Amino acid sequence: MANDETASSDGLAASRGDGWLRTFLIIFSGQAFSLLGSSAVNFALVWWLTATTGSASILAYASIAGLMPQAVIGPVAGTFIDRWDRRITMMVVDLCIAVTSLGLIALFAFGRASVGAIIAIVALRSLGAGFHTPASQAAVPMYVPQEHLMRVAGWNFFLGSGVAMAGPVLGAFLMGVAPMTAVLSVDIVGAVIAVVTLLLVRIPHPQRPIGDAVAEGLLAEFVEGWRELLRHRALFYLTMVLTLVTLLYMPLNALFPLMTFEHFKGGALGASVVELAFGGGMLVGSLLMGRLSSRVTPVRLIGVGIVCEGALLAGAGLLPGSGFWAFVGLCVFMGVSVPLFAAPLTALFQTLVEPSRLGRVLSLYTTISLLVAAPGLLLAGPLAERTGVAPWFALSGGLILLSGFLVWAPRAVRGLTVTQPSVP
Repeated sequence: MANDETASSDGLAASRGDGWLRTFLIIFSGQAFSLLGSSAVNFALVWWLTATTGSASILAYASIAGLMPQAVIGPVAGTFIDRWDRRITMMVVDLCIAVTSLGLIALFAFGRASVGAIIAIVALRSLGAGFHTPASQAAVPMYVPQEHLMRVAGWNFFLGSGVAMAGPVLGAFLMGVAPMTAVLSVDIVGAVIAVVTLLLVRIPHPQRPIGDAVAEGLLAEFVEGWRELLRHRALFYLTMVLTLVTLLYMPLNALFPLMTFEHFKGGALGASVVELAFGGGMLVGSLLMGRLSSRVTPVRLIGVGIVCEGALLAGAGLLPGSGFWAFVGLCVFMGVSVPLFAAPLTALFQTLVEPSRLGRVLSLYTTISLLVAAPGLLLAGPLAERTGVAPWFALSGGLILLSGFLVWAPRAVRGLTVTQPSVP
């Protein structure tokens, strides 16, 4: 995957012309199959670990294996993403993840599947995601016009939300009617479809700006990525606010089932209803963001989304134990709020950051978010046990609400828009 510096400005302009929507839809359709297959397989692996061990600790280790490799590899991955052709990077990673599924098929076919082997493969798949996600996001501004980046961010969030809902359903259905080897083969089929669709399109590779010295070595390029993020002070400030929200929100996301079981005395069916309500809300919010993208500034969307999310979470924590259905209703609106504050930041990165450094900046943001999520998850459990899960929802929701007002504090942040040209 050598760095291809031959992409001309004419080629980039052509890719962003009338054909951009066709290119996007081809890539979108292929990634939909790939992500759906991966989501179904991930559900199947978690279910296998649950049924085999019945251990909360094992599930925690599997969660860490799926989270931390992506966080640790992020800074290094971003440097390579900016060196390599992003389309080829996505194709190679899709095929590598398919190879892990082939390995899983062999383990189950020969009766050699074990907890350690499954967790190790989960970690390998996480490493692949550490390359694939930022490469995919960094490729978008190379073929989507700036005025459509917010809309495309909403469509991509819609895809992620839909996959998060449909993947476990598909995985559960396949596990009920087919052996584990057949379930795992779905991921391979999805990866092949994704690769074929990427072969049908062209994504220009970004040229370095004139006068920009080529950094020598990974460390120098990593530092260059940090400097690019810090150079956009308003964007960096907004990144830190979203990181604070992640620190507060991620533990709550893990405590939703406990909220159902402990506070509302519900069962597995109730927990499923809550997940469906939240996921359905995210789908609606993704579509809503696409419609609002041309009318509302991204910073205003982010601020409103955070404030609404915090208020809804706090309200959920104040509900009585008999208020389960009110909680379900609040979960719908919580899901609507998430894309409003999560998706616009990606569009701002894609607009304001110099394309040849975008992979590094996106990977750095992912690393920061995942690293702060880990201690938050570790601390939230014991603290929630002391305070009770409902009061923890109320407290954390109130802090998230206050964090939303930080978005509008600096004037420079309020002026951020996706119509600004990238800094040369």
